Amino acid sequence: MSFKIFISTRLLLSILVAQLFISSCGSPGIDPNENAAREDRGNEPSGQSAGDTQEEDDGIAPITDSNSEDFFLQYARKHPENSAVIKTDFGDITIELYANTPVHRANFLYLTRQDYFDGTWFYRVSKGHVIQAGNNDDPETLQKRKRLGDYTLPNEISAGNLHRRGAVAAARSYYQNPEKRSDPFEFYICLGQSYTYNQLKAMEEEYGIKLSEAQIKVYASEGGAPHLDEEHTVFGRVVSGMDVVEKIAEEKVDEGEWPLNNIPITVRVID
Repeated sequence: MSFKIFISTRLLLSILVAQLFISSCGSPGIDPNENAAREDRGNEPSGQSAGDTQEEDDGIAPITDSNSEDFFLQYARKHPENSAVIKTDFGDITIELYANTPVHRANFLYLTRQDYFDGTWFYRVSKGHVIQAGNNDDPETLQKRKRLGDYTLPNEISAGNLHRRGAVAAARSYYQNPEKRSDPFEFYICLGQSYTYNQLKAMEEEYGIKLSEAQIKVYASEGGAPHLDEEHTVFGRVVSGMDVVEKIAEEKVDEGEWPLNNIPITVRVID
């Protein structure tokens, strides 16, 4: 059965006149229709916690496509941290950020220190496939993005960074995006089933891809989302808290995979 993987979804903010286009992910057996944001915004986090301070922006604001790569490469050299914790009502998810994706690593650190993620949600839950975070239906999130800049990230797709179970990757638009540039504000965590050799071979035919022996070994033993390899930048992995990811993935959702109950997050860099 054919299905699209990651597409742009339109987040309908009924309290705004403007429409915001965001990146989203599709999943096997799911029709990736546009998600409509609900007016119910109960259970929102209160925002910045006591004692937290916003980091300086290093003199560049807003960020644009033309300066994003240079800015984040410079930021990466100044900030070698490679771990962060995503806090949820279900528990904590600790992630490692990969050194071979310096732009994406620096972007995640920067947005975390700018408190961008605080108050956003795991707003899309695709059972057995991915959970996606970095957005909500609060107009303040759109304002945060405007303050930070209208930009995307150059892809840092690596053959060694697979969409294995627990992988952390960047969402992106598929519309007029041949360079596969990443959305800087949204990320997803892979779940995914394990596959038999015959299933993987069938997937190769369906998607017109060729899986290496290393990929076949990983997806047969660990599981993940092999059809997303070479399409999105995988920039990290979950090192603890996959049980939390699994709990979130079991949450009830509407027809657009939007959880019926809000799943707010805060993110902190581990120094």
